[in-house]
Amino acid sequence: MIRLALTTTLLISLAAAAFAAPSQVSLKTLSGETVSGRLTTLSPDKLSLTTSKAPRTLSTADILWLDFPAAESPLEKPSTWIELVDGSKLNATSYTAAEGKAKIELLSGLTIELPTRSIRTVRFRQQATPALAAQWREIVASAATSDMLVVRKSANKSAEPAENESPPTSEYFLDPLEGEVPSVKPDTVQFEYDGNTINVPRVKLDGLVYFQPVKRGFPPPLCRLTDSGGSAWLLRELSLTGDRLLTTSLSGVAVEWPLAAISKLDFSVGNIVFLSELEADSGADEPRISLQPAGMANKFGRIFQVRAAPPLGADAFRIGGVRFDAGLSLHSPVNLVYRVPEGFRWFRAVAGVDDSVIAPGQFDLIIRGDGRELVRHSFSSESPGGRMPLPIDLDVSRVRRLTITLDPLGGQDIGDQLNLCEARFTK
Repeated sequence: MIRLALTTTLLISLAAAAFAAPSQVSLKTLSGETVSGRLTTLSPDKLSLTTSKAPRTLSTADILWLDFPAAESPLEKPSTWIELVDGSKLNATSYTAAEGKAKIELLSGLTIELPTRSIRTVRFRQQATPALAAQWREIVASAATSDMLVVRKSANKSAEPAENESPPTSEYFLDPLEGEVPSVKPDTVQFEYDGNTINVPRVKLDGLVYFQPVKRGFPPPLCRLTDSGGSAWLLRELSLTGDRLLTTSLSGVAVEWPLAAISKLDFSVGNIVFLSELEADSGADEPRISLQPAGMANKFGRIFQVRAAPPLGADAFRIGGVRFDAGLSLHSPVNLVYRVPEGFRWFRAVAGVDDSVIAPGQFDLIIRGDGRELVRHSFSSESPGGRMPLPIDLDVSRVRRLTITLDPLGGQDIGDQLNLCEARFTK
């Protein structure tokens, strides 16, 4: 094992032969272009690729994400889930701590050390039910004055089941205890509670919450790094040196990554908000359709629902032979109103009829900003360019609400379907 001593609060050990430098990466630009090549330089501002045609240099501000060759999937599953104070979320196979320093074995194969003051929560068990997950969130958000040890307890139903009722089962609930957590060992957690020191078996715990006496503020992230084990790091700095990427998280944790341990760099985080991630202020409810055939098992109204997924029956968004990774599937009539996120200036998207629609209907796409019409485009199978993608690029810096309308022409038709692909607000 190689020990890499860093000037920050982090120490990484890894088996050097376990990671080989990837030969190719691919990226997606804001304009929808996909570029593949060998990564040669990478900084917070720009990156360079050696492609099959010519070298390319792009600004990171123009990039959605950068995909690395798929690393070998870990044979293990995470047994510990860690959230840092900056929002980074780590999947781990081991967690220990002593004297204010934590040692974490990530699912991706790296072993790191960092101060416990950079850690918000540690969970030792999966949250099998929504009720447990809700209890955990409530505990984490509570106004604690010290560390918390979260014990998972069970309460057996003692009453006899009624007729046709399932037999008694165990219900679980979470019980937080405030105290101090001086150390965490593989099997026990040392806990100082009410003047006593107790070694609590980890099998009894759901997790622990570290007390943070001062609430720390962080700048917007440069990007989000996802490693091969599914951990997601919010970064403020990065630089490429050979086949290794040096990164610093928002909270100051430095990590040196072999490229083969990285799955994705998402530059959209903090700078881009996709429409599919937002909840419309109005217009996204299921439409009232009175044409439901008798005996039809599935709701006919599903066809007319706003979907953050490809149209029914399609495996992906495709317009004019071009595939898109994300978008909204719309059907007229629809009138969606979105609040423009504060600080975001542009609305960009590609609109068009999905290739899976055999007979497109006739409808208008209308986009308004605070009631003022910004875009009007007619889609029709009779027009020469009725199925071609329509790029949308709007300055919404002075717009508070954006309204997206599909207006049927000549009567509502089953083919009045539109893809709004990679629809997003950007800064």
